[in-house]
Parts: sequence; structure tokens; C-alpha cells
Amino acid sequence: MRTASYGTWPSPITPASLTEGQVRIDEVRIDGPHTWWLESRPWEGGRSALVRHDSRTGERHDVLAPPWNVRSRVHEYGGGAYAVGDGVLVFSDFSSGRLFRVSTHERATPLEPSPITPDVAVRYGGLVLHDHHVYGVREDHRREGEPVNELVRLTVDGPNDDCGQVLASGTDFVSRPAVSPDGTEIAWIAWDHPNMPWDSTTLMVAEVTHDGLEHVRALAGGEGISVAQPQFAGDGTLFFVSDEGGYWNLHRRDGTMTRPLHSLEADIAQPQWVLGMVDYALRPDGCVLVRHWVDEIARLGLLDPATGRLTAIEDEGSMFEHLQAAGDDLAYRRLLPDRLPEVVRGPIDGPRTVIGRSAEDEPDPELVSVPEPWTWTNSSGEEAHGLLYRPRTPDYRAPDGELPPLLVSVHGGPTSRAEAAYSSQTQFWTTRGFAVLDVNHGGSTGYGRAYRERLRGQWGVVDIDDCITGAASLAEAGIVDGDRLAIHGGSAGGYTVLRALTTCTLFSAGTSYFGISDLTGLLVDDHKFESRYTFGLVAPWPEGREVYAERSPLHHVESLHGELLLLQGADDIVVPLSQAQQMADAMTAAGKDVELVVYPGEGHGFRSAEAMVDCLERELAHYLHAFGLTADAPGSDQG
Repeated sequence: MRTASYGTWPSPITPASLTEGQVRIDEVRIDGPHTWWLESRPWEGGRSALVRHDSRTGERHDVLAPPWNVRSRVHEYGGGAYAVGDGVLVFSDFSSGRLFRVSTHERATPLEPSPITPDVAVRYGGLVLHDHHVYGVREDHRREGEPVNELVRLTVDGPNDDCGQVLASGTDFVSRPAVSPDGTEIAWIAWDHPNMPWDSTTLMVAEVTHDGLEHVRALAGGEGISVAQPQFAGDGTLFFVSDEGGYWNLHRRDGTMTRPLHSLEADIAQPQWVLGMVDYALRPDGCVLVRHWVDEIARLGLLDPATGRLTAIEDEGSMFEHLQAAGDDLAYRRLLPDRLPEVVRGPIDGPRTVIGRSAEDEPDPELVSVPEPWTWTNSSGEEAHGLLYRPRTPDYRAPDGELPPLLVSVHGGPTSRAEAAYSSQTQFWTTRGFAVLDVNHGGSTGYGRAYRERLRGQWGVVDIDDCITGAASLAEAGIVDGDRLAIHGGSAGGYTVLRALTTCTLFSAGTSYFGISDLTGLLVDDHKFESRYTFGLVAPWPEGREVYAERSPLHHVESLHGELLLLQGADDIVVPLSQAQQMADAMTAAGKDVELVVYPGEGHGFRSAEAMVDCLERELAHYLHAFGLTADAPGSDQG
């Protein structure tokens, strides 16, 4: 074993290796013997390819050839970009926003989809197929002002010149619908500004007729309650998720009333950022496949609605998403602590077979830093949570007495969550000798509504404090070098980075990926879905004008401590380029050094291999410079 300073260790995990053969898996679905999913491929410019696997033959193939990109832009984040069933596939094409149809019985390669909506400024997401119709969310951009979000029904064969029959309108937002097996009833979630779908939402139900809907009524939810993901069982029973009891638990309609099916002090759902999320699956035997968190680890369980009993399902994964059930089979995306995500399918009592992988090659176990739960006390005396990854490589050690630098990682949202799952990006740092703290600050998901609402009115305060006290707790414990601390994050996490650098002197460096510098400017430039988000996170507008200014990093550039790297997509709609550009200009005017890199063609989250490689190379060089390190060990790979 050779000796070299932490942070300079050579690593086989190069920036380029993170884009070669690694895909992001999304939207797993079951249709009879077939399992479908999306793969976002950096080497294809970030295209979302649709893949189908046949459990009878083991064959898997791409359903659509390039340049078809199965992706929705409703709410900008999309979701529910395709629906499949009864021999038909309907999907949203990212470039045009149109819906296209393909017969799944066709064997021609490549398949040639047919459009079923006109080429106009309309987007679709949250797609559901039922009886030769497509139900979904239509986002209409044909008029001036904010787009209009409505629940619509379209014919599978097209041409749908009216862009779909409007079934429900009048609220600012609607969710992916659920249609009863006999087609006589429909359920969906509705909410209005300034709420987000994890704040206050309403479960709506109605009878379906040829002309539209009748007897539309609110069934559950309301002020201070978040309801989500209605699903109909085979017998017509309506299930949904509600946090009325403080956690997102499963509920069921009984007659004209609803009732919780269990009282678990754990969330079984995630914030509904996208329209295609499926956090529980209804089985033919009446039981429900659910996923919940125990401390930092997700677990699978089988819930019996008759008794409320939850029976654990053994699985080596640490997180489970896109839960599907059909016959005796289950399928889902599985995240693991020691390798990249997988698609698995099999009977509930096992074995479950891996039918899709984010990468074909498994990581070398000697290079894997496994996540360790780390809990600390913040400045308010409350517990905060995160995941610690220690430096790891079989070939190098640090000089005696040296402690590793720490990179604090801040998730987006800010309601998202850091999972105890393998990430190539995290291992990129740990194999070089960095420690990483993935922070689940107040406001994060998985700890119930009360933890999520710690951030209400306190964004830019609570999240910053949790990151600062988390980093300090590791330094005080003698695990990391308190003089070599850095912080990075994207979107809302990027805002936390900028806010941390302008409010404390703890961090020597920070990297903001498409982060927010001016909260007031965000009100003007933001897209509809999040255009009032800050009303709950910061303060109502315009009454809270002074709070917005006080918490905007742009107005505190003179206090910025440490070296800053800004990485931004030129085509970002969610956090526009102006946010990064204004921050860079203000720093230059104040005589401070800053590096701003703008990636043409990239939006909110980088998808192309070129951008992903370049940003990691720059970020590594940024920290080495800030910490006074050089990656010059013999045979070292500086990425």
C-alpha cells in the first residue's frame, strides 16, 4: 500500500467512466409477461430510451430507435411519459410534446410510431390507458400567461384535434388519474397555488360518462393534509396515500368515508415531484406491496388491509421505487449500498431476478465505501440526519495523523432525500480520499410531516444550520479535517451551497449546480409548478420582501467565504441562467474570484456525457486548488 495525501489518491472511477454504459432507470411498469422501463443514456445525449423485457424468453430490447425520446415536460419535471396495455403503447415525445401510438404486437424494427395529437404548444404527462382511451394531465401553453393544467381524455387512435376532451379543470394543478377497472369512475389529486403537492391537496372522484364527468366530489385531503396516488383495486376499491396522521400512510374508501389501513410512524410515499410515481402496488390477493423507511434504510412490506398487519419482505436493497404487481409477480427498481440500481422481477417469496441494470459491470468491492447513518444535534437541539461515506481504496493510505477532507452533499427539492444507496458520483470522491456527508436536513422526506415542515418559512436557515452542524460534528469526532471542508449541491441544494458560503466561514470551497442566488428573481422567472413554492419555504409575497432579500446570496456577496464554482445549463427553465450569471457578475464586481461554466443545450440537470465529464473534472480541480493539494501521486488519475 502506497502513501499519499487524502484527496490525491488515484482512482479508476474517472469522470468519463461515469457516462460510459451507465444509465438512469425510471418508470418501471408491468404488462403481462413484459416489464418496461426507461433508460436515460448520457452517450445518446441524455435520450430516454424505452426498454422491454420478456420474462418468458429473457429477451430485452429497445422499443424505439433514436432519436425517439420518451419523456414528458409537464411541470418541467415530467413523469408518466408512457402507458402500455391491451397491445398498445402511448408515449410523450420530448422534442415535440406530442403523443404517439405504437402497437406492441408489431415486430418490425424499428417501430414507426403514429402521432395521435396535433403539433401545437401542448404537453402531456401522467398517462393512463383504459378501454381505447388515454387519460392524463394536459399542460396547455397555447395562451399568454401561465399554462393551464387540466385532466383530459383522448382516443388511442387519434387524431384528437381538440388536444383531448377536458374532464376536470379550474384548479391550478391535477395529478395522474386512476380509472376504475370497469371504467365508470375516476380519481385524481387537485391542488392550488401556493401549495405544493406535499402541502395541501384534495382527492377528487367522479363518475365517468361519454360526455365527461358527473357527480364530481372531494373525498379526502384539504388544508394541511397531503393526499397522493389514488389507485383502484380489481374489485373497485379505491386506495390512496394521506399524511393526515403525520406520516404518508395508506388509506381506503369505505362507502362514503375513508379510513387509514395502518398507523405506521414512517412514510410510505415520496413527494410527488413527477406524475409517474408509484410508491405502492395492489396485489390480486387484496394485499398491498409498500415501501417504508426504517432509520435511513428503506424496507419492503406486505400490508394486509383486513388486519392492518405489515409483514416484512426480505430483499438486499436499501431503496425500492416504481413498485409493480401483476399475478404472483413483483417488479421494481432496486437501489443497493454496494452497486448501481437494478430492475428486478419475480414472485413475492422469491427469487427475484435482475432483468435490467444501470451498468453491466459491478463495482470492485474493495473500492466501495458503504453508507453509514450519521445523526447529530443541530443548533436548535434537534436531531438531523445524513449518511457518511468514508475514504476507501485498497492501494493507498494517508500519511499518519492526517484526516480526510469532507465534501458535504446537499440534495435538491429541498424536499428530496439522500438514500443509503450506491452512487458512482459519491464513490468518485471517496476513492480519491474524500469523506462525503450526504445530508438529510430538516425539510427532507422520510421522517414524517413534522420533519418536512421544519423548513416551512425557514429555507435558507434550517438547511444551512443542519449542513454546518453536520460537518462540524464530523470534525469534532475526529473523522474529518475541520480545515478542509467543502459543500456542493444542485438546484435547491445549490441555493444551500451559496447561502452557506455567504453566512459562515466553515467551508473552504463550494460548488453550486444550477443553484438559486436571488429569491426575488426566482419569483419572476420561475415556471408555474414552483412559482409560489417560496411562499411556504420563505414568506408570502410581497409582504416578505425583506426576508427574500435577506436570504438571497446575491445580496451578501461581500460576506462570501471560500472559493466558488458555478455550473449552469444554458437552457434551464427551472433555475434560469440569469441566477448564476448575476451571482458571478456580483462577485466579479466585488473583486472576488469566481468560475462560471455554462453548458449549451443543458437544462435542469445535466444529461449529456460531455457536460457530465467536464463538470466533474472542474469540480475536482476546484477542491484540490482550494485545499492546496495536487493529484501528482505516481500513477495518479486526475480525472
